[in-house]
Amino acid sequence: MGAFIGYGDIGVWANNRERDAFLDWFAAHRCNSHDERWEYCKSETQRWTGRCIELDEALIPRGELFEVSDAERSAAAVEFWPHVAQLLGIISEITRGKWRHVVDSTEAVEWRDG
Repeated sequence: MGAFIGYGDIGVWANNRERDAFLDWFAAHRCNSHDERWEYCKSETQRWTGRCIELDEALIPRGELFEVSDAERSAAAVEFWPHVAQLLGIISEITRGKWRHVVDSTEAVEWRDG
């Protein structure tokens, strides 16, 4: 079972492991220890099988850009695996309105390179 990450019906399907890795990465790189966003990322509630992440619920409000540097993506590919680095890039595109793929699109499901 997958987990949809996005704003409403615009976003990307990730498996539970990828979703959890994104939450762990976000907590480590975009939060202060034990702040509201960190607590959200570390909560077991967000890690149930199939739990989807509505980005503007607690992590990235609409209109706030999520920017990830090439160095951060490279490090994420090593720390986690390449799909997480790719997922970070897609989430960045979602926040900028450049990713317009809806929940039932092929692109939202089949986004992984290699």
